[in-house]
Amino acid sequence: MKKSLIASFLLCAAMLPAQEQEFGSAVNTTLSAIRSDPDAFRNVRVQFTVQFASLGSLSNPFFTRFTPLEYANLFVWADEQSIWQQREFDAPFGQLFYSKEGEQLSEVFQMKPYQRFKIEGVIRNTFQNMPWIEVITFQSVSGSVDTATLAHLYRGEKFMTDRQWQKAIAELSLAQNSAAPGTVQRATYRNLGICHLRTGDSEQAMSCLRTARSFGGDDSELERLLTTATYKPSAELDRAIGTTGLKDHEKPMWDAFDNDARTTGSRTGNATTTPSMPR
Repeated sequence: MKKSLIASFLLCAAMLPAQEQEFGSAVNTTLSAIRSDPDAFRNVRVQFTVQFASLGSLSNPFFTRFTPLEYANLFVWADEQSIWQQREFDAPFGQLFYSKEGEQLSEVFQMKPYQRFKIEGVIRNTFQNMPWIEVITFQSVSGSVDTATLAHLYRGEKFMTDRQWQKAIAELSLAQNSAAPGTVQRATYRNLGICHLRTGDSEQAMSCLRTARSFGGDDSELERLLTTATYKPSAELDRAIGTTGLKDHEKPMWDAFDNDARTTGSRTGNATTTPSMPR
């Protein structure tokens, strides 16, 4: 009986390290995918790209191994996150940890906001449907946004919401940044394409939408817009926009044609008509 108990104890002891091991080679994925189903990635070694937000002080010593004494806490945005939108900017992911005994600890304290990193780590725990990830190693990735780019994108989309298309084009044009990640450039050119469609400039719309498509991503709406711009651009004209208070260069192209027609008509009328009294 005693030998059986000892054997069981040794077997359990031998199995403990296995529970901490990650299985197989690193799986290339995204932080969004991990967050959508964290239990599916438990103890899995993963690779994903993030944008650094800040260092934090999050810990959960009761349900995880991560304590402030042993781990540095990182807050990041997913690389695919639209952080120029306020709700996304205000929602960084904070369950990311790097051991203070790690060889890259000094690099952790040198990280800058918006800097992109390729993370390799393991989902050690899941708690309240959130993954708690230990960073094993990381490397810097080229391309990043800056505050100016985010501000122009933010303002551009606000003008789009208000249907002030020319102002949106002006802001989005300033957001064009060849050093920005592909997700940011795709959003910039996609929005520019929509604005040009709304104002009747189908050639510019097609150019911007094709550029947006070149950055990849599965976007059925982008394909629909590009098809419309190619074959029936008039379907996307914003004909209901109110022009009150808009300057001439801010009015849609079709409104300018209407104005020309009205001007021409007035010139062919009675030449002896008394002009209106100046006010």
